[in-house]
Formats: sequence, structure tokens, C-alpha cells
Amino acid sequence: MTETAPVASFRRVTPGIVASARLAMANDVPDIAKAEIALLLKKAAPVLGIDGTTYHVLDILLGLSRADDWKGASRPIVAISNAKLAEFTMRSERTVIRCVRRLVEAGIAAYRDSSTGRRFIYRNDSGEISAGFGIDFTPARVRASELKLAVEEYHAKLNRELAAKRDIKRLARALEDISRAFPEQEASLRLHVSELNSTDASLEEHAQRLRDLHKSTVEQIGAQAEDLKMACEGDITVTPYINTTPESKSDSRQTETRSNKRDINDNGSNAAEMAFEKKPGEISAKKQAPVSAGQLNASESVQAHVLATVSIGLIQTACREAQSLIGAEFSSWSSLARSGEALRRVVGLSEAGWADGRAKIGPYTASAILATVLEKSIRDPDLISRPGGYFRAMVDRAMDGRLNLERTLFGLADGVYGK
Repeated sequence: MTETAPVASFRRVTPGIVASARLAMANDVPDIAKAEIALLLKKAAPVLGIDGTTYHVLDILLGLSRADDWKGASRPIVAISNAKLAEFTMRSERTVIRCVRRLVEAGIAAYRDSSTGRRFIYRNDSGEISAGFGIDFTPARVRASELKLAVEEYHAKLNRELAAKRDIKRLARALEDISRAFPEQEASLRLHVSELNSTDASLEEHAQRLRDLHKSTVEQIGAQAEDLKMACEGDITVTPYINTTPESKSDSRQTETRSNKRDINDNGSNAAEMAFEKKPGEISAKKQAPVSAGQLNASESVQAHVLATVSIGLIQTACREAQSLIGAEFSSWSSLARSGEALRRVVGLSEAGWADGRAKIGPYTASAILATVLEKSIRDPDLISRPGGYFRAMVDRAMDGRLNLERTLFGLADGVYGK
């Protein structure tokens, strides 16, 4: 029997609503576990343009659906009023209506309206839906394979963009070093780099053009060096003068070796310091030893203070759901920082807010805080209604020295949140 997904006459029908209604009318619907589809839809949220309050509404609706309704001939229908959704999300009913409409037009849900517009479900003695009106997630079941492929392509594209960004920074520094080492090449190199930066190209195209420029420049310099070597053939070589006068024993005793002097000055403290894991703020501070705390810039100081008692192992243990959602592993500080862009897109934080947070508290601290915010929002969606604003508030607390990130992470690791 063909299922129907009636849309009430009071709704303004769009092509997206019609497409979702057709998907909801499918008969051969694949079985899928509720936990699997919930995780898949959250991973596909950036691809579908779902963020902010819409993401919160999606999480609530998925939580209210029954696991048995995602299998067999049942339909995963959720019957909840807009007023109750507005109460759960702490938003107005008009905002909730727009959010549900975005889910329908994204092709993962469909309207199943009654004649009166009310949402309700009747079940038989075995618990199966005999009659139901509300928000139908059958389109998500039908598009499960398509969404999996879209998520894989999205993460692959994101990884390519991150690799392109790293190559752009690396090659730009390499070309700058070449221009300084070879002044005769400086004018042409700077002109080529300026032309590349001014073109409206994608990150991957920009990175490839820089690779080609770097390769041609290195080949040109290598050819010039070979020509110079050929031009110098036949020159008389001069043996350098080397002082072979032996050093007296008295002078040798007065001169301390570097290793002995280090051992005397350190008194064994150097080995103890190396035993501790180096935090990102400490690494930058120790590059120009000795460096006092006053010589660090503001972001490095905040980063060193916040991450003084936080290890990457703690973040990896505490943020399991966040790592699973973005398909990454926080195995090192660099991998955590590289995951910042993916975390930003899932949370729905603007690029300006992300750049401002990194500038204020450093990239490692900002990524750690963003992972914590995402983890808490996944475990308890009612706790954080606006993850972007929550991130900014934690940044402000870090700037004021009032953020205790270690305690929050230990709470997540122990399962205090989301029980």
C-alpha cells in the first residue's frame, strides 16, 4: 500500500517541501538503526546547511522518535507541538516553525498534516503506529546512503582545503626565503606571488599555482648555480690556513666544556623539565630562552595559563562524541588545531567569531574550548541552546583568567555531563 504524506492547505508549498513529500511516499524504505541515522544526520548538518537553533530542533526531534519506528514498515513520525518545541529550545514559535521548515526543505523530514493541523499518534497493542500525524523522518531513511556519500565527500573536501592552506603558508614562506637569499629574483617573485594572491581562485587552485611557481623558481636557480659552477672550472684552489698549535694543559683546564657547564648551572633541573609534556604556550615561550612571562604576547599568555594543567590525552578522552561527529582524532595538539575549522562549521560559529577567538586566546586554546562546547552540546542539547555564544563566553572567561577548562574536561571524561 502506498503511503501518503499530506501537506495542509495552509502551508506555502515549495519545491523542497514537494520533494520531501514524495520521498515520504516511498514503499521500499531501508531499515536503519536510530543511533546510526542520528549520528549520520548530525555529521551531514554542515552539508545540508543545518546549524544553530535548527540543529537543536533536529536533535530534539530525533530524541523523541522511537527506535522501532526506524525499521520495517513503520514510519518515524514525531508528534510534538510548536509550542512545546519553543519551550524546549527557548525560542519563539515562529522561529521553531522556520526551523522545522528548513529540515523539510533540506530533504530529511516531511510534513504529515492532519485535517485540523494537530499532531498526534495512535498505536496498536503491539506498539506500531496505526495513525500518525506530525513530522515524518522517512525521507532521512530513504536518503541514508546518499547522505553517507555526501558526508564522506565533505570531509574529503575539507581535508583537501586544510592541506591546501598548509601548502599555501609553507610555499609562501619558502618563496619569501628564496627572494631574500637571491635579491636578483626578489622583484619577479614578489610580482608573481602578488598576482596569484589577487586572482579569484579556490584554495586548491591557489596551492597548485604556488607549487608550480616554487618548482620553476627552484629549477631556475639550480640551472644558474650549475652555470656558475661550470664557469669557475680551472680556477686555482687555495688551501686554507689552519692553526695547528696545540693548546696547553693549563688553558685546557680553565676552559669548561659545554656539557659540564650546563650540568653545573642546571643542577639536574633540565632533565626534570623535559619529563613534562610541553604545552603549546610553553613551546613558543622557550624558543628564545630565557624569556620572561612579560615578554609573551597576550594570546600566548592566556594559552599558557588555560592549558597549564590540560593535556591532549585529557581532551581526547573527554571529547569522544565530538571526535566521532567530525571524523577526526585529537591525538596531538596539531591535530586538534587542524580540526578547528570542522568544529566551527558543526557548531555554527561564524568565521569572524572563530578568527577573533584564535587571536585572543591562541589556536590551541580556542580549538580545545570549541571541542568542549561541541561535546557538551551533543551530550545535553538542552544545556547549550547557542553553542556559538557559549564559545564566546568561554573565551571571555579565559581572557579574564576565570576559566577552569581542566575541571570541565574531567567532568566530561567522568561522564558527569549528558547522564
